[in-house]
Amino acid sequence: MPKLLATTLLSMSFVVGSFAADAGVDTDFTVPEQVRELLSETVKEFRAGRSSEATARIRDALKLNPDNKQLYEFYLAAGDALLLKMSEYDKPLEKEINELLRRARIYQKDLRTSPEYIGILISKLDKSEEERLVASNELAAVGPLAVPYLVALLGDNRQDDMRVYCRVVLNRMGYRAVIPLTMALRSSDERLVTSVMTSLADIGDARALPFLQRIQETSKAETIKRVAGNAANAIASRNKIASPGSADQLFFQEALRYFRGDDLVRDEMIANEVLMWAWDDIGKRLQSVRVPRYAWNELMAESLIFDALASYPQSIAYHPLLAATYAAEDLEAQRRVRIAKERTTPIENTDESLDFLAARVQTLGEMHLRVRMFGAENIYNAIRLSITSERLEVATYLMRLLEDRGLANPDVYLPTGSLVEKADKAENAGDESSASVSGLTKAGSVLVAALDHPDKMVRYQAAITLAKLDPSVRFFGAEKVIPVLADAAGEWGMRVVLVIDQEFRQRNVAREQLQHKGYRVYAVQDGFECMQRLEETPMKDVIIISGDLVPYLRDSTGAFIDVPEQKALTLVERLRKDWRSEKTPIFISLPEDAALSAKLQNLFEGKVNGFIQKPFNTQEMSDQIEVSLQKADLPNANREDADDVSLRATQALAGIDPLHTQYDLTQAGDSLVKALPARIDTVRIAALHALGNAAKGANGETIRKLVDKVTDAYGVNDATLKPELRGAFLYAIGQMNPTTDAAISILTLALKHEDATVRSEAARAVGHAPMIDPSVLYRFQLQQRLELQKQAVTAVAVPAATVPVPAVSGDAATPASAGGDATGANP
Repeated sequence: MPKLLATTLLSMSFVVGSFAADAGVDTDFTVPEQVRELLSETVKEFRAGRSSEATARIRDALKLNPDNKQLYEFYLAAGDALLLKMSEYDKPLEKEINELLRRARIYQKDLRTSPEYIGILISKLDKSEEERLVASNELAAVGPLAVPYLVALLGDNRQDDMRVYCRVVLNRMGYRAVIPLTMALRSSDERLVTSVMTSLADIGDARALPFLQRIQETSKAETIKRVAGNAANAIASRNKIASPGSADQLFFQEALRYFRGDDLVRDEMIANEVLMWAWDDIGKRLQSVRVPRYAWNELMAESLIFDALASYPQSIAYHPLLAATYAAEDLEAQRRVRIAKERTTPIENTDESLDFLAARVQTLGEMHLRVRMFGAENIYNAIRLSITSERLEVATYLMRLLEDRGLANPDVYLPTGSLVEKADKAENAGDESSASVSGLTKAGSVLVAALDHPDKMVRYQAAITLAKLDPSVRFFGAEKVIPVLADAAGEWGMRVVLVIDQEFRQRNVAREQLQHKGYRVYAVQDGFECMQRLEETPMKDVIIISGDLVPYLRDSTGAFIDVPEQKALTLVERLRKDWRSEKTPIFISLPEDAALSAKLQNLFEGKVNGFIQKPFNTQEMSDQIEVSLQKADLPNANREDADDVSLRATQALAGIDPLHTQYDLTQAGDSLVKALPARIDTVRIAALHALGNAAKGANGETIRKLVDKVTDAYGVNDATLKPELRGAFLYAIGQMNPTTDAAISILTLALKHEDATVRSEAARAVGHAPMIDPSVLYRFQLQQRLELQKQAVTAVAVPAATVPVPAVSGDAATPASAGGDATGANP
């Protein structure tokens, strides 16, 4: 352990003691005295070489359930080096030491959030050098929660030394202090703003550049402008940025970075303890509020966008990004609710509880309306931004909003032949007056391009949206819509594969090959991101981990940080203990190096479901995955995804007017028929309506030839069909061909069905049929007439001898003839 760290930890005991004394707390131990004795004996026994006795002593101490404060004080007194040595010496002792450290760190975490504790640490900054050193290190460890207290002192000219000490602490805190400090730049106190800008220059983090540049561009105070410029230049120089650039561009780049949520953003989220910051100029103070972990990066992006728009309201680039950010916030909350319903273990954070998530979903209930307000062009551009940022779920969310024809305006925004030709001519001629035409043409082209996207959910939603719009003008790529919809209608399962590999080329190869086989693929570079992905829906069906995964994170000294998520073996062990992945098939991908490959295979044998050799072979990889999934249940979230996309695809097909469309609906016939035997009822109902509609359109004969498959599906499921589904079958049969032997038999029975709705649908099917043989129609009518006659006769039946027979004259009908048989003869 470094000397400075050891000194800090061992010296911290007097700070904790000062906190207890200054807060009026009894400094005596609050647990039985024997706990302290047992912990002391643990150290003595270990140093004497009796590890089994040491294990017994610490175990006895923990059985007495001491409070976490006492364990923390023991941790400080013993030091990291000794406890690490004890845990590495003996496995049983390691387990007990880890439990002690876990509980000590819980107290330490709670301690560091205490305002009283932070206040005492700050009061130590102007004491002795030793106290200042310890307090500075601990304040840096406390992190952003201490920043408001430090900022409050930065503007106080009466304490110049304290201001210097605060700057030292903020500099040690580093990048974790940047976000709250940038919020403090909103203060109207020029002295404070100047001090904060100087601290940001000390830290040198590029995230401060947009704020400094904006102040330099907009401030009227020459001193403020000068300090802001110097700070911006210093940060740019440290980060090797040739020119800081204009603030509006810098804000956009920062907001986009948070929207994309890369590795650095996730690290910032953890370091900043998911806090959002605001400056209260009335109270002259920096305030924080804790937000859900899963929403932090989008809320950061939103905050940056509004910061930028406040100074640059005419900038149009921010609106698509803000639309995508709003969509991400709404979508993320909905997804979290779904996964919370499947949770089988206690929650770790309050924001993961189902009640909390339900409340957030309700709060965001009208978020989609805010997105709609941006209008079609901004939403189209937001889709493009989401796809290029690999926020594919956000792109599909936005596409669903564009199913509204009035919003999407497809006749204007889709890339039609005439508009594209006109735009190309305008661009080639340099005609700026026609730039809007070019923009309109390009905006909607993202939907057409999405029909070829490797991710099937993006393809499916693009096709569904275009089918719902069904523009009257032809557009490029229209011929792809129905085939993609047919695939979506026949989607049975969203098999999701998570690939962890530090080599981006290998990740891309695996993703491309698995997507080609119909899987949804998430590719990440390390175990940290793997665990993050597990917190998201859809759930993962298969996980592929590179066997030679090695640590890549380093501490401030350049040494590797050794944590379980960074090594393949320990990552596998953690995944097996996690409720979200304990039953998920795990494969190890082996390197091309034969010797290393054999070594890794021996290491993982029996711990994983199989091995995949690099370079990846598409068919072999797919075959192994399919074998592992034969007995695996598809996670509920994935089944729901498959049913949802299939339902929306079939509904889109059913909603197309077959007499006024450019689409060839016959291309979806086979997929619609395949959806009939075993899908959920809503999917089958939509598929049947789509078949019936398609039979009425151009080339309807192709669809009508499929009637035997529809009647076969009806016969197989006859005993279990609910009235609404039975009625949908009858509608499709009536539109396709009600004159086949099977169709006649089905309609004949349906016309006599006990449910009035079924009888009604059967009659509609016969009446709506575009063609029906007269003899078949006679049989249907004859059956119904005989049935009615029988009911009428039963209702008025009396002994024949009592019926008077009146005289008949001329052509007058007799009562007997009204109740006679089909020939009119008396019974």
